[in-house]
Amino acid sequence: MNLRISKELVGELTENELKLYLAIMLYKERKISVGQAAKLAGISLRDFIYELGKHKESFTNITAEELEEELIE
Repeated sequence: MNLRISKELVGELTENELKLYLAIMLYKERKISVGQAAKLAGISLRDFIYELGKHKESFTNITAEELEEELIE
């Protein structure tokens, strides 16, 4: 999917920052898994979990089974 957003709407945000913010929001709303969010953001699972902490978002809403599935992938 390609998405075009005008610079006026996003200001100085980079493409990578936009992908990260979108991934965090979708994960927070439980629309995608933590692994899918990391892929959307273009970063490793470990880095995404770190970014969640930096943005004061909880990683605790994942079940043990979900975490195991994500780590297997």
